[in-house]
Amino acid sequence: MKLLRRLSRRNALKTGLASITTATIAAPSAHAVISPKAPGETKIVAILGHDAMHNGVAYETYIRSILRRKKNWRLIFCRSNKYFTPELISDADLLMTQLFGGPYVDHIEGITDRPEARKPLWNDELVEAVVDNVRNRGMGWMALHNSIWFGKKELEELMGTKPVLHQEIQPLIFKDFNQEHPITRGMDDFFINLDEQFNVELMSPSTTTVLFRTLAVHDKNDAVGGWCREQGKGRVVGLLPGHEHWCYRVPEYQKIFWRAAHWAMGREIEPFNK
Repeated sequence: MKLLRRLSRRNALKTGLASITTATIAAPSAHAVISPKAPGETKIVAILGHDAMHNGVAYETYIRSILRRKKNWRLIFCRSNKYFTPELISDADLLMTQLFGGPYVDHIEGITDRPEARKPLWNDELVEAVVDNVRNRGMGWMALHNSIWFGKKELEELMGTKPVLHQEIQPLIFKDFNQEHPITRGMDDFFINLDEQFNVELMSPSTTTVLFRTLAVHDKNDAVGGWCREQGKGRVVGLLPGHEHWCYRVPEYQKIFWRAAHWAMGREIEPFNK
């Protein structure tokens, strides 16, 4: 009888462990299930860089720390591009992108013994969805850091810029803040210890507002740092700093980010309280 009891207990433990293992394996798929947008809720969708050069986990952590002050703002981060779909952004109030359009390393779900496959992000269906949601539905779009390298003409036209590649990572001075625009009104010059200094060529200067410029300390390059424009029913903001995650921890840049999110959605800009 004792032997039978031990065997029964052993079988029970095996069964239980099998159940736990099954649940653990199945769990990642549950993260793809996003409940519908609730009445009065603000839905923000973000997809950020996850590769050898970009720390997507840190970006998400600090961007959440900036925007979590708004209790009814729901922040949905795609940690794999397979979840970034036209359906997901069809009712979004704001889209944030922070990654280039070339091969993209998906966030690894679970464990692996081989390098993660590199997949392109932007396909024709996604490009059409972003353009349509901004221009025809009024979704805001914040294109951050290296998002300017879309590789898609339609997105460049929506953003109103052509990309200019950065040089070395170096200290940057933020300057020439547009005192006429609510995103940057009242801002003074400040400094970030290290970052990539991307630049852009404005395709339509008459319909694009430059928000601020950056000056690279080492090579003295002067560049556009941020800009915005209205496109149909929607609004677009470009913010080039942010290769290094600590940019999102600088209080002055947090304030710009906070204001830009409000402006892009056509909301009254509330004071930013650190």
